[in-house]
Amino acid sequence: MKSLFKSVGRIVIGLSLVLLGASASADRLRGSVEPVKADKPYRIGVTVVHFVDDYWKGISYGLVEEAKEAGVEIVRLFAAGGYGKIAEQIAQLETLSTLDVDAVILGATNFNGYDRVIKRLTDKGIAIVAAGVPVNSDLVTMGVTMDEVAIGSTLAGYVCKQNPNAQVLTIPGPSGPAWNKLRFDGFEAGAKDCPGMVLHGNVFKGDTKIEDGQSQGSDLLIKHPEATHIYAAAANLGTGAALAAKRIGSDAKVVTATVTSKTVELMKEDRIAMVISEPGVLIGRSLIQYTTRVLNKNELPNLVSGGPIPYQQFLIPLFQLTSKNVDSYELSLYDQPPADWHIPSFN
Repeated sequence: MKSLFKSVGRIVIGLSLVLLGASASADRLRGSVEPVKADKPYRIGVTVVHFVDDYWKGISYGLVEEAKEAGVEIVRLFAAGGYGKIAEQIAQLETLSTLDVDAVILGATNFNGYDRVIKRLTDKGIAIVAAGVPVNSDLVTMGVTMDEVAIGSTLAGYVCKQNPNAQVLTIPGPSGPAWNKLRFDGFEAGAKDCPGMVLHGNVFKGDTKIEDGQSQGSDLLIKHPEATHIYAAAANLGTGAALAAKRIGSDAKVVTATVTSKTVELMKEDRIAMVISEPGVLIGRSLIQYTTRVLNKNELPNLVSGGPIPYQQFLIPLFQLTSKNVDSYELSLYDQPPADWHIPSFN
């Protein structure tokens, strides 16, 4: 299973270099899929985890903007309020099922727990497309996300290259979602390939807020002052961990995924060593294009299958950001919504 994801990850990482090689030719979809127009005025409902960070907010922005390009209508855009909010999200899915939608884009708060509600939607002819994170249902038509195992193994490989004897504190994120579990599986596998690397922490808990990264980072740094690096599952956890190291006076460098509003600043302060881009805007745009293709019954190119995910996925290419290349990367085009953008009301 892991070998499959690693192989796909290497292919995807290689592809990213081709897609990003010439910024002058960059477009809104970055070559992910050929854009199409809707054959009919399709209605799409959306529910995602939250609107707290640039990842989910970026996905939402990408969905809204690309819907205009594809000629589809987003009739509702819900957020469940956080990871683990299954009951709240099921209620939102039930609401969407009453709104005469053709498809639902689901950014699930948990891997399990959605079987019954997804079946009720698909029994009504509503297509389900997984957004950004996996969900455990073979009734899902397809998903658009990233290779989570490859993200973890790439982060571990970077740390090993910097320091083969690294002492790494780990903040794997909350218990329940599959994305961070797969990501940590990849990081652990990468650490085993680096004989001198030692991991400390390794406990799934809390949420994905900056406060979680700060509190867990502080606790681990106090217990392990010898730490050279910190692995944080994503986004705000990485920002929080970097702020904790700065406050304590530790030289431990953070590796993480997803760019936040503070990421570039912390990279230039040498607090965050490397970030894997999780381009929320690009994921959102790609979701609309693939959902439109599903509803048009067009070809669905470049899908992969395998591992623990029971449906095919399009995997957005990985790209590593460091202080050396972050200024030349198209953050505003692919990763971050405009600072003044607000979630629109569809009521």
